Amino acid sequence: MKKILLVGKKSKLCRIYVNKSKINNFDMISHHEIKKIDYSKYSHLINFAFNPKLSRQTYKVSMDIDKILSLKAKENKLIYVFFSTRYIYSKLNSLAAKESIKKNKPENNYGKNKLKIENHLKRTLGNNLLILRLGTFLFFNLTSKGKLFSEKMLYNLFKNKRIFFDFSKNIYKDFLTDDHFVKNLDFLINKKITGVYNLSSGIPIYSEEVALSVIKGFGKGIITFKNLNPKAHSFIMSNKKLNAKTKISLKKQKILNYCLQMGKKLKDE
Repeated sequence: MKKILLVGKKSKLCRIYVNKSKINNFDMISHHEIKKIDYSKYSHLINFAFNPKLSRQTYKVSMDIDKILSLKAKENKLIYVFFSTRYIYSKLNSLAAKESIKKNKPENNYGKNKLKIENHLKRTLGNNLLILRLGTFLFFNLTSKGKLFSEKMLYNLFKNKRIFFDFSKNIYKDFLTDDHFVKNLDFLINKKITGVYNLSSGIPIYSEEVALSVIKGFGKGIITFKNLNPKAHSFIMSNKKLNAKTKISLKKQKILNYCLQMGKKLKDE
């Protein structure tokens, strides 16, 4: 089997994948090194790199790393793996959002830019493309600078003995654990599967349930909700298409047990 090229070696998602994957046939590079690589050695190109400006600003070609990498993948007939997001769906999309929805209307620049890149990759790569639209990602990373759900929750509890959510307690999310992400990606790579798939649990879980499990593991803490974010809304994605391929499911209790273990790990920090 040819090697797999991972671009974005410093990204959190890349580090998670390398640490937990059963595949060990990787080369890792930063996006600064993409012009120095012999791409013919690889079967897959997995891009973990993403310009953070595209999370906030309107799309510009100069910010788009995938545009350059996709041409390299096309020239060398590689399978290209792109990580998209649940934000490409609108709250107007029916629950649970399916990959087959034709008229997606993202509500923020992050979703709009991810969808624009998805469409460009489809035109460039055709069938040699795997797009994974990720749910809310749960993973352990204790940092004061984190912007993701898990990072803010864990640091808040560690520092203040309190978990603060800036949205209504009636909002539920579609969570994804790092283990589930890695198992699915390993399977898809080994089987050389392509296409567009939602990668999540497909189960609506309230943030309070997740937070209570983390606090139980940590041993103390309170939860506060304050409805400061009017754009926040519940969401769930259908994962039936992916499950039909991988037969890998993620149950609610497994997610909550994972959160319990995150709390215990936080207690030891």
